Amino acid sequence: MPTNSPKVYINTINEQNLLEEIQKGLEFIQVDEIINRNSVIFIKPNLTDYIHKPGITTTPQMIKAVIETFSPRVKKVFVGESDGGNYSYSADTSLKNHGIFDVASHFSNVEVVNLSKLPRKKVIENVCGKEVWVDLPDLLLNEIDCLVSVPVLKTHAMTHGTFSIKNLWGCYPDPMRLLYHKNLDYKLALISKLTKNKIQIVDGFWALDGHGPMEGTPVKTNKILISNNPVAVDSSAAYLMNLDKSKIKHLGVAEQFGLGISDINKIQYNRDVHREKLQSFKPYKVRLDYLSVLLFKSEILSKIVLSSPITPLIYKIVNVSRPKNKRTYCAEHNKAKNEFRGR
Repeated sequence: MPTNSPKVYINTINEQNLLEEIQKGLEFIQVDEIINRNSVIFIKPNLTDYIHKPGITTTPQMIKAVIETFSPRVKKVFVGESDGGNYSYSADTSLKNHGIFDVASHFSNVEVVNLSKLPRKKVIENVCGKEVWVDLPDLLLNEIDCLVSVPVLKTHAMTHGTFSIKNLWGCYPDPMRLLYHKNLDYKLALISKLTKNKIQIVDGFWALDGHGPMEGTPVKTNKILISNNPVAVDSSAAYLMNLDKSKIKHLGVAEQFGLGISDINKIQYNRDVHREKLQSFKPYKVRLDYLSVLLFKSEILSKIVLSSPITPLIYKIVNVSRPKNKRTYCAEHNKAKNEFRGR
């Protein structure tokens, strides 16, 4: 993945100028040097829930505009997502509820896919001195020329911030990817490289403050960031949100792995980035997050908590301390619920 001339386009958007701003941003990053008429691309929105929630999932209008922009430019467009972690929801349901099937029906070269239903391959590679492995769909490894990551401006209780690189954890097709968070920072760098994460369009209609990525306070920001470099755009997003990029550990790994540049003084912007800063966003952890920290470090402990005979009991104990509308359930419960919904 080339790291020369990292460019980030930043501007204010609204419903009327969105398509125009995407076109301007793509021209600024010289998109014709990245894709052409024969290219096959994959658009990866951030669909971390089965319905659209401002600041939590990519806005349907943004997804529609990105599809409309790229469809005439390339040979084939795939748009997709994996099933929700811990079988919390079906990607098919989320894709439908975000209007993606409806949009795709208007374009002969656009196909919507559930990554969890596709053939996959295990890839092992050394990332910055650490050997890690990931499972990824063959589609992303072998059939596309470019991935377009379309994340949201979000805080994250565990990774501090989540933008174009963290968005790609959703490319991991196994709904039980929660079991494989160990060495996540290194795995994210590897996924970004393998999936050819060459174009990033950050949806800043809303940003999420507080206890992201699934909860928190949505803030109307009306910004867009478009880039040819995942490290540059994610560092810029963190800067705009007044987040400490050093706490976003996967950014440092990705930069060390040769995927981009995080120094905003070495990034080419279309305008003065210092004038674009937003309010100060403040991620935070709750008590249960400290258990999750342990799960991030141990696959054995993750399996005991998330996929063992005592898992239902653990969830019952945990849910006692959570409000009813924020309770979570084990994989078997979620599978049964989704099967019932699908009837």
